[in-house]
Amino acid sequence: MINRLTRREALSLIGAGAAIALDPRAISGAKTLHFPKAAIIRTLFKDVKPAELGTGATLFHEHLSIDIRPPGGAPPRQPAPTLNVDLIVDEVKAARKDGITSIVDGGHPDMGRNLESLKTIAQRTGIYIVASGGFYMERTYPPELAGKSEDQIAEDLAKEAADNRYGAFGEIGENPNAPMSAAEQKVFRAIGKAHLRTNLSIFTHNAYGTGPNVPKDAGLRQLDVFESVGVKPGRVVIGHTCCLDDPEADIIRQIAKRGAWVGFDRMNTVEQFVTDEKRVKMLLKFLDAGYVNQLLLASDFTGGRTLEGPLYARTKTVFAPKLAQAGVKEEIIHQILYDNPRRFLAFVPKKHSVFA
Repeated sequence: MINRLTRREALSLIGAGAAIALDPRAISGAKTLHFPKAAIIRTLFKDVKPAELGTGATLFHEHLSIDIRPPGGAPPRQPAPTLNVDLIVDEVKAARKDGITSIVDGGHPDMGRNLESLKTIAQRTGIYIVASGGFYMERTYPPELAGKSEDQIAEDLAKEAADNRYGAFGEIGENPNAPMSAAEQKVFRAIGKAHLRTNLSIFTHNAYGTGPNVPKDAGLRQLDVFESVGVKPGRVVIGHTCCLDDPEADIIRQIAKRGAWVGFDRMNTVEQFVTDEKRVKMLLKFLDAGYVNQLLLASDFTGGRTLEGPLYARTKTVFAPKLAQAGVKEEIIHQILYDNPRRFLAFVPKKHSVFA
């Protein structure tokens, strides 16, 4: 059951876009779920069948443990010492009351992610937590990465994924305001090769909205690099596309046309990058083009920031009702929040790899 908007929220959406908000529609093309018999979703403590995550919504990109240092001060690959676990536990418990039953943590060692803290949060909240691995962007890379080949990095990541029970690779990103650097291209290719060794899906970071000169086609270029080493687009989420000011949904339709997922994963605040009103209009264009099966939503919330209202659950309790108010049917919203994340996360472990 999706919560309805207040009258004030509904009027704020209607405004200049009254025709959209008052024109109910059914988005067609919803995909029936079918998984290989051996498919699993790997959480911190156990492998679960995809159907086991179906009782609640899944957020495919959040941060439950993060401690990114400023440029020039990249942290070593070790846990962050300063995480307020009690605060995060309280926030996750609140999200569970709002119907969130699983969260993908988008941190990894060069973001200061603390794996033991994630385990504590999972134990104290009852939430399924999927841990991720990889590297964030060049400014956070550990120094030893420069001397390693793509294949060495890929093999290290595959072993790290097995040792730490990773369920995805992410968030994998690049610095803003410039094309991907040579070092970042190497890491993207290595992540792609690690995917081929493990079958783990990938989600990315794009700097959309965080710099004045971010290439608009950055997400498409990320997809190019992954495909160059044999990654199928359907295993990749191109992230932060919700921060594009793209009223016609041109870029995200190009991404989806190639078979990749589109990540609207900065639902953590209304005005920080692009307004929710603009995001809704962009998604209506996207859904009308028939791409409901390739959309994922999350908040990219990092915990501890001052923000009124729901935090991790904002995607479900604030943004999803705005889609409903704009005419997207409840069953379509259910698919986006419940079914699509399971399809993205489900994988069959490679039997011949270190990951099996």
